[in-house]
Amino acid sequence: MGAADTALMMEILFLLLPLAFFSGWRSGRRPASRTRQQDDAAASQRFVRGINFLLNEEPDKALDVFIEAPVIDAQTAETFLALGNLFRNRGEVNRALRVHQNLVARPGLSQQQRQQAMLALGDDFFAAGMLDRAESVFSEILRNYPGNRQAREPLRQIYEQLQEWDKAIELVSSSGGERHTHQRLIAHYLCEQAEVLLVQNHLFRTDEKLRAALAIDPDSARVRLLQAQLALAREQRSQALQLLMDAVRREQRLLGSLQDKLLPVFDQPDEQSQLLDFVSHEYADSRDAQLFPALLQLARASGCEDEILPLIYQHLRTDPVTLQTLGHAGQFLLQQDPLDTRKALQELCAALERLNRTQPRYQCAGCGYKLSDYLWRCPACHRWDSIQLA
Repeated sequence: MGAADTALMMEILFLLLPLAFFSGWRSGRRPASRTRQQDDAAASQRFVRGINFLLNEEPDKALDVFIEAPVIDAQTAETFLALGNLFRNRGEVNRALRVHQNLVARPGLSQQQRQQAMLALGDDFFAAGMLDRAESVFSEILRNYPGNRQAREPLRQIYEQLQEWDKAIELVSSSGGERHTHQRLIAHYLCEQAEVLLVQNHLFRTDEKLRAALAIDPDSARVRLLQAQLALAREQRSQALQLLMDAVRREQRLLGSLQDKLLPVFDQPDEQSQLLDFVSHEYADSRDAQLFPALLQLARASGCEDEILPLIYQHLRTDPVTLQTLGHAGQFLLQQDPLDTRKALQELCAALERLNRTQPRYQCAGCGYKLSDYLWRCPACHRWDSIQLA
């Protein structure tokens, strides 16, 4: 038996010892009828058998013995809940399911114990990836105990993973709590539906979803970005450009993920001039390094390299820099500078580019999870609007 199994056995023993003490204390306190003496003796024998199985490295047989107890009281129920949670936290989901399913099936549980057991069972199914079973358990909890808030969060995560956006909207709408957070979530769910409709070219229905999302969250950059895509689908280029700039004005981090998509779409000289003016003003106001690569790309595309040089030198001297902005600045200067520094700049740019390729571009501000592509929702901690440039 490995060290992990030994540690598991010790944790189980520590969980069961208080139960054994409580059972012995209770037996000593009660008048000992013949039937009671027989029940206590059977319980003691069962406990000793279970401990022997544990000591003989047979945890499943021990588990069979413990969960076959004919009567479960409050103390036993708490111990079984803790035992099942221990198994799940250690990745032993099948054992956790056995414990919690047995506990839920018991007829003598109090209302609070049954809620706790069902929550634990739902968590087991969720941990096992059995989302349909987990959804069923958490939904039943909310039907029987509408005030139970612990079931709402995992159920919401399940709906998000299954992309059941209507159910997620209904669940969040009926929840109490922080109003702004709920509005933001519902707006994201409506945007998820709008994205699907836009791909399917259902433009009127897309517009309806986005109007509903904007009414709920008027400051949403994502809604405006989707409205820009909708305007492009309707060949309303001027409106699309204005909506896109409005989205970036609200969420400057968007520009980093959009810059490679902007120029092929807005390729007319007047459009590129508008974009360059916009990004230049935004950068001059914020000195945000996230805007710098797009600024250089737009300057090159619109033939305004000389005009942008003072901003580049200012960035290198005084503004906050990143590896990415240094790489872009080096490449830009390499094309402009005719002096003998060319080879040094080539080496610098090559090294920086190689280093940039090894680094994740984005990072979750909540949990620190790093990823290469921008997402609205962190795949690790499931927070919305938490992804930033690393």
